Amino acid sequence: ANAKIIHLLRHGEGTHNEACDDACTDDKYEDERYADAPLTERGKQQATHAGSILGSARLDLILSSPLTRALDTATRAHAVWSAANPSASEPKFVSLEHCREGLTYGVHPCNRRRQISEISKEYPNVDFSAITSNTDTIWNAKRAESEKELDARITLFLQWLNSREEKEVLVSTHCVFLHALLKRCASQTSWFNRGEVRSYIMTFD
Repeated sequence: ANAKIIHLLRHGEGTHNEACDDACTDDKYEDERYADAPLTERGKQQATHAGSILGSARLDLILSSPLTRALDTATRAHAVWSAANPSASEPKFVSLEHCREGLTYGVHPCNRRRQISEISKEYPNVDFSAITSNTDTIWNAKRAESEKELDARITLFLQWLNSREEKEVLVSTHCVFLHALLKRCASQTSWFNRGEVRSYIMTFD
């Protein structure tokens, strides 16, 4: 069996989260102004705190959703971890479409990604080569993602992870994806807080 230590990280607070909290309604998730929502200042602080929680973890791979809030969270967490572990080798930093947010709760512009050609200029240290389409092929303006489609993405995510040689991985992703992943792999159904890190030993048959 192939075992890996997986640190699962939910992104810090995004502008879409803040807007919904302030309005006491989820309606703001449907607002086009929050397309590919970035982190708020509180979200940036949460990302920094996540890096400190990682402590002396022996990271050899950082994996992130290509949505801005996940990439920014991973980048900030990595910076703190790297400063605390100056003798550690730099982990590979890869963006993967499979761990995008689950789109099962509606058609929300905050979950639509920008073109890779645009995002990659902002994150030059991230390897986007695993994402084959420059444009977003998952987000659909006409319908939400089905549970079956999300489950298929989780399967692709796990297969990709299993194929890698790295043994300790940080995954920066989203709450619906994390909820579905842990429900399937660990029979856990508690939701992640923003910027929360949970660590698991994941065994692949």
